[in-house]
Amino acid sequence: MSDARESGVGSRGSELGSPTTSEAPTPDTRQPTPGAPNWRLIYSAVIIELTILIVIFYAFTKAFA
Repeated sequence: MSDARESGVGSRGSELGSPTTSEAPTPDTRQPTPGAPNWRLIYSAVIIELTILIVIFYAFTKAFA
């Protein structure tokens, strides 16, 4: 196994310099891709489907009880 390490991973004391202002994190300005799923719509569809299934199974239970 090699003793080589990925840059900036782990700590070995003096190998990691203090961060400068140019290395400060920048805000995420990425826009969602057009093919990305709309999670709110997907979650809403799942909740609606489950509600419909519960109502159907309840109706079957009452009908054949």
